[in-house]
Amino acid sequence: MRAWFRRFLLTGFAALLGYAAGWVGGAIGYLIPNQEKFAFLAERTPLPHHVPEHPGGLSFRFAMVQDVIHERFAKHGLAHYRERERLDRLKWAALAQEDPARFALADDLGAGLERLGRSAEAVSILQEKLEDQRKIGVAGRELYTSYANLGTFMIHGSFKQAIAGDQAAKEQFREGLEFVRKSVEVNPAAHFGRERWQAVIAEYLLAAMDDQGLLKTHDCLGNRLDLGIEEILNREADWVGTGYGRPNDAAFGKEATVSEVPEFFRPGLPLDDPVRWPKLKTIRRHITKVGAEEGWDAVPVPSHRAPVAFDEPALGIIGMWRQGGGASPYFALALGETMLRVGQRYIAWAAYERAERLAARFWPDPALQQFLRDHCRKRQAQIEMTLSHQPSTPTSAGSRAWQQVSPPRAGDTTANLRSRFEAELNFGEDYQRRYQQYEESKLAAGASLFDEHFFDDFQPGRGSIASPVGPEEWFVGVPSTKMEAYAVQRRQSWGVLGAGLAAMGTALILRRKSAPRRD
Repeated sequence: MRAWFRRFLLTGFAALLGYAAGWVGGAIGYLIPNQEKFAFLAERTPLPHHVPEHPGGLSFRFAMVQDVIHERFAKHGLAHYRERERLDRLKWAALAQEDPARFALADDLGAGLERLGRSAEAVSILQEKLEDQRKIGVAGRELYTSYANLGTFMIHGSFKQAIAGDQAAKEQFREGLEFVRKSVEVNPAAHFGRERWQAVIAEYLLAAMDDQGLLKTHDCLGNRLDLGIEEILNREADWVGTGYGRPNDAAFGKEATVSEVPEFFRPGLPLDDPVRWPKLKTIRRHITKVGAEEGWDAVPVPSHRAPVAFDEPALGIIGMWRQGGGASPYFALALGETMLRVGQRYIAWAAYERAERLAARFWPDPALQQFLRDHCRKRQAQIEMTLSHQPSTPTSAGSRAWQQVSPPRAGDTTANLRSRFEAELNFGEDYQRRYQQYEESKLAAGASLFDEHFFDDFQPGRGSIASPVGPEEWFVGVPSTKMEAYAVQRRQSWGVLGAGLAAMGTALILRRKSAPRRD
């Protein structure tokens, strides 16, 4: 009995030593948390811009920028707007002068005329509408569409003459800007803030009419055009400054953020749900801010004085591009500078390509047009350097653009950027052309513009023209709680294994020693 107890104690002691040895072995290499060693535990989290700026508003996706740059969206043609004008005028003639239904009809008629290039007529209709509304005491938010549409039509109708030096056109442009500002005052959240950014860009252009040098220093959002790509993309060296190089700030990936906004990190719940918005809105403080950089404080753009979450102006520009005046060198340049600052180099490259091709519309001065072309080509060359990863050497480290924004790319990454851009743009423009031809043929055949099945026969069986959302919309990381839990489990598992092996080995040795010898 005493021998058995002795063997039990020795085996238990060996098991304890084995557990300790196994625990230490399991802990080696995991004492200091390192996400690279725990990649298999990674979780995918939506980026903070998935929560809209306003409850019930539209949330941003990078694919939206990709699509406007390449015209990947449906766009009505002249036949559509001519038919819309015809129908609107028939309704207009049937309504009494005092009928309030004329107000909404005036907006629709004016918008159609503006798309047909008849801005002066559109302005006249909206001026009459606004005057009639004021006569009957309409005020406040009820005047939003009148202010927004009248301001837009006045700005679009006077812009070309204003930048050419026509003072009367410049005054009309200024008056249009005041109406847009009023629309923002009475309804700031409308059209995902589109009018706010329309006012900002109009203020910028008005300032440029007085000082064309502004066009060489800042884009219409206040992003500096001379900011080096190293400063923009070196996200590891700029954690506490601008935070450029990523669409979220460094704090977004910390555990404290999960505690700060737990509702955001609950899987499977819609982030654009207006009911949940009050619990989600705080996450937006982690969106990278752009614009209003050094020197912007001296530019007379009162509607935009400080950096803002990048998705706010991006959505405004997307809305103006799609629903307003269409492609613009100012829009394309601002999207390029913004996408570069949030690390989206491919989209930025494409935006610069589009801006370069729109340079003839940048300003009447050929020298300024050439400046835009040169700037876009310079930015593209810098981006290509970051995509063509080359190991630094003592002689090249200081002259090569900062490249460590992602793992090295394939050697042919930049070889076909322009041809791929052209194919993508041709695809989008061809889609719009066929879309408009289809509209024209259907209307010529007597189809109703309001038939809900009007487009049923257009590209039957084909998918959406919109680009799919990809991994650029996700933050991938390993929560420290999961790393800690795995490390504990690993140490315990190795400890149990060590204890078991030590106990088995000790038991076998003791059994062998206690076995009777045979002569």
